[in-house]
Amino acid sequence: MFLPSRISNFVSESTASAANRVSSIEASAKSAVLSPVQESLGKTVTLGLAEVAVEVVKKTASLLRATSWKCVHSFLRNSQAVAFSPDGTMLATGSIEIKLWDLQTGEVIHTIKRNSGILKSLAFSPDGKTLISTGLSQRIELWNTISGEQIREYVTHAYGVNALVFGADGKTFVSGDRGKTVQIWNADEEHAAATFVKHDDWVNALAISGNGAILASGSYDETIKLWNLNTKTEIATFNAQSPVFSVAFSPDTRLFVCGCADGKIKLWNWQTGEFVGVIVGHSDEVYSVAISSDSTVLASGCADKTIKLWNLQTGEEITTLTGHESSVKKLVFSPDSQMLVSAGANGAVKVWQRG
Repeated sequence: MFLPSRISNFVSESTASAANRVSSIEASAKSAVLSPVQESLGKTVTLGLAEVAVEVVKKTASLLRATSWKCVHSFLRNSQAVAFSPDGTMLATGSIEIKLWDLQTGEVIHTIKRNSGILKSLAFSPDGKTLISTGLSQRIELWNTISGEQIREYVTHAYGVNALVFGADGKTFVSGDRGKTVQIWNADEEHAAATFVKHDDWVNALAISGNGAILASGSYDETIKLWNLNTKTEIATFNAQSPVFSVAFSPDTRLFVCGCADGKIKLWNWQTGEFVGVIVGHSDEVYSVAISSDSTVLASGCADKTIKLWNLQTGEEITTLTGHESSVKKLVFSPDSQMLVSAGANGAVKVWQRG
C-alpha cells in the first residue's frame, strides 16, 4: 500500500471521469523510411511531419479492463521533480530538499538537504543505490540513497541544467542544459566524458532506450536528436515542427514519443526512422510524457492542467485525469505500471492508482 494517510499534507481525491473515448491520431501521408538507425551511425536525417487523419481502431480488451485510475494521495507544495526507484520500493520527491519515501511503510527514509536551487530533475541509478539531482543551477549532485550522503558534485555546466538521465550501466549519466549542450558523464569522474553542442536552443528533455544504447534529446529548437551512447555520436535528427518539452522511449524499444508546445504528441519508430503519427487531444503545451513498462499505455501531462492516458497501440484516449491546479510538469510510472505520479508547476505532487 502506498504512503499511508498518517503522512501529513495528503489529500485523497476521487476518480477522474473518463472523457472523449475516441480521439484522433494523425499519420504521415508520406512517412519517410530510413535505414535502421543502427546502420546509419554518424548520419543525420531530418524527417518532416505530413499529417493526415486516419481512423483509430478499437481499444483492446485488456485496456477496457484498466480504465479506472484514481488519485489516492496528494503532496502539497512539494516538488516539480519526482522519480521511482527501479525496484519500485522508493519514491524521490523534492523542491529545495529531497525526500526519499519508503513505499511499503510510507515513512520518509531520508531528507537530503541541498543548496543549489529548486529541483529541476531527479534520476535513480539502475540499482537504486544512487540518485542524481539538479536544480536551476550549473550543479549536478550524486547521492547515496542508503545513507542519504552526498557522494560527489559536478560543476561544469555554464548554464542551468534542465534534464538528467542515468545510463543502463549505472556508471554513466547524461545531462542537458540551457546552453544547448548535452554531456555524458562517468559518475566516478569530475569532468564530462563527452560534450555535444548540436542543438540550436535549450535542451529540455532526455531519454535512453530500453536496451541502453540510444539517447534521445529534445529541444526548444523543434528537434529530437538520437545519439549512439557507445560511440558517442549523433545518428539521426527528427523534426517535430514545434518546441519539444519531453521525450520517452517505449520499453519494448519500438517507439519514441515527444510532447510538444503545439499540444501534440508525436511518435516515431526510431529503428527505421518511420514517422508513426500524431496524437491530438490536449488544448495546450504537453510538458511531460511517460510510457508504461508493458509499452501499452502512454501518459501525457499538459499546461491545460490535465493528464491523459492513451492506448499506445491505437492512439485512442483511455481517460483524462483532473485535479491539478497548475500545469502538469512531470509524469512517471511505477515499475509495475500500477501507479502514476504527477507533479504540477505549483509544486503539488499527486499519486494515481490503477483500479
